Amino acid sequence: MENQVRVGSRWVMRRARSVRVDAEGVASLAAKLRDLPAVTWDEHYHFRGDEELTLRYLLVLDALNFCFWPSLPKPLPPGGEEGMGKWSVAGPGGQRLTGYFALAYALRQAAEDDAPFFAPRALAAVDADRLRAVLGEIPLLPWRIRALREVGDALLRFGSAGKLFARAEGSCARLVELLTAHLPLFRDAALYRGREVVFHKRAQILCADLAGTFSEEGPGALHDLDWLTAFADYKLPQLLWAAGALTLDPLLSQQIRRLELVAAGSGAEVELRAATVVAVEDLTASLCASGRAVRPFEVDWMLWNVSQARLPLPHHRTRTPFY
Repeated sequence: MENQVRVGSRWVMRRARSVRVDAEGVASLAAKLRDLPAVTWDEHYHFRGDEELTLRYLLVLDALNFCFWPSLPKPLPPGGEEGMGKWSVAGPGGQRLTGYFALAYALRQAAEDDAPFFAPRALAAVDADRLRAVLGEIPLLPWRIRALREVGDALLRFGSAGKLFARAEGSCARLVELLTAHLPLFRDAALYRGREVVFHKRAQILCADLAGTFSEEGPGALHDLDWLTAFADYKLPQLLWAAGALTLDPLLSQQIRRLELVAAGSGAEVELRAATVVAVEDLTASLCASGRAVRPFEVDWMLWNVSQARLPLPHHRTRTPFY
């Protein structure tokens, strides 16, 4: 089964006006990635315990894995974007965690200390106060409440997380199909020039997280991990742009540099995401040709880790529950 994220992204880039993939930039970045170590699953921030609870944890984690950046006031405070307070939680040793790792660790703490939070009926009935008790004042709280209620409803229908994942029969393609059929906020799609283009960022990343958590064994034994594409978010295009692998037209470049919103579903936003998928496909092909056997999701993980350092260009800002 072809991954329609891959097919649709190639289709978009053949018609793109605002973003293009730069072959020389891709080659240069591939050379820099060639000797980077493979990314292993981080057990420092993620939960692993009882199998059913671990599966619920992963489902909740990726249901909420979107949009961690704060709203930007106008004018910006002294220090610009860096002067903005970001959502954060207390991590190990008192360190402050932000973004995805803050989410992963806060949910790990809940799984260890407050497992009833992950009960299907509790998720289906979650409210703002209950979610704030776990995550604090995280951005887009109403969307996250809706996402958790969808997870709870799905778990009640299937009977357990184990039964839901078992229906995928060890296939990423089948799991993405299940998630997007039964949880509406996993249906990550946009209309571009009259055609629906899918990205399924969070559904795909759940497959990779499942494989990572269980070391590709048991529930994580997925036979088609190479079917996965890059998980098109806002950090990867930022890095690819900074590295010269993506070229943006002057209008979009200026819009992002000014920290202005890029509308969800706009042509520019769809092209940024499609270009990310295609660039990672090209990086994967280049690395494999040089003797470095990698899959697109592993290249995504490498790039995402690199993107956590301070970059010379900002990420694009799109308010969406998809990423």
